[in-house]
Amino acid sequence: MRVCFFSPTAYAYFKPDSTTWAGGAETQQVLIARHMLTRGIDVSFIVGDYGQPEIERLDGITLIKSFTPMKGYRKLRFLPDMLAIRRAMTRADADVYNQRSTAFFTGQLAFFAARLGKTFTFSAGSDYNCYPDCGGTLPGPMAALYRYGIRRASAVIAQTEKQRRLMEENFHRDIVLIRNGIPIPESPLVLSPGHGTTPEGIGMKDGRPDFLWVGSLRRMKRAELFIELARRVPEARFTLIGGKFRDADYSREIVEAARATQNLRHIEFVPPGEIDSYYAAAYALVNTSSLEGFPNTYLHAWVHGAPVLTAEIDPDDLISRHSLGIVGGTFEGLVAAVRTLASDRALRGAMSERASAYVRAHHDIRERGNDYLKLFERLVATRASSSSRRAG
Repeated sequence: MRVCFFSPTAYAYFKPDSTTWAGGAETQQVLIARHMLTRGIDVSFIVGDYGQPEIERLDGITLIKSFTPMKGYRKLRFLPDMLAIRRAMTRADADVYNQRSTAFFTGQLAFFAARLGKTFTFSAGSDYNCYPDCGGTLPGPMAALYRYGIRRASAVIAQTEKQRRLMEENFHRDIVLIRNGIPIPESPLVLSPGHGTTPEGIGMKDGRPDFLWVGSLRRMKRAELFIELARRVPEARFTLIGGKFRDADYSREIVEAARATQNLRHIEFVPPGEIDSYYAAAYALVNTSSLEGFPNTYLHAWVHGAPVLTAEIDPDDLISRHSLGIVGGTFEGLVAAVRTLASDRALRGAMSERASAYVRAHHDIRERGNDYLKLFERLVATRASSSSRRAG
């Protein structure tokens, strides 16, 4: 079986540098792809045009160049980008194509897969994918294409029970639930000097707990709240890891504000292969977003025993129900949560143990990757059987 993942910005995971960007949707596709490699699956990615060769093979995965992401006027780019996608899909010649989250291309991918006689699947990323117009983020024609793609997909996959329920209500079709996965280390991460534990304890730096924020500098991530949190809780330390996004003015505001905050350090770019050391050294992860699906940052934190403190984002109420951190509910509630955890190492230790146990029980990429593999195998077999009946 040949599987192709469509992910224009996933190139950053194969050739990481500070000029490319990738997020949680790309992370999940790469993790699933790498697991499928271990199961003998032929895996490819349709990625963006970053000046690389038309076709590359890196770490056993074939990378096929398509269009240049996030460049130019989208309406004028529509036809040339569409042709580039069609050409890349033909080159991949996969049995199954999977797209995750980026709703702008869903209808095109579904149409081309059908014309090629192949299977198309869609995986929801953010919760906005659960609505016919993606929560107002798509203009009318693109929303219509998105709905067409969801209708024509052989399978639509949700990350959470909330997403599954919303998509079934809004699109009137069955939705498959496959939770996100992450590699589970056999033993704790050995940290490099400067990132490890200290005599004061795990997550402590200069005698103070160090709270971590990781994400792109996008307005909906609300990094400014993390900076304000640092100002409100001077007894703790804060580390903000976030690269610039398309909104240059907002990114500049965040960088300048971070620079002016004494108990906060800002790290702009960390390659994907090096980010785990920061999670392992954190006292807790802080989330300030207004909209998410299931943040991959949560899994990275929990697998290293860091609780999650969030203002709003608690997918399927997991944090509240399993005590994997604290849900503040509001910014003031988040301030109180940080102060509470900073002053209670025993509470932090108990949450850390529960977080590690939870992620190992429910989010092992080997199990979640197998869920995808079984689904894809079933869909390919169904298409082959249908083709045989039509031919007979």
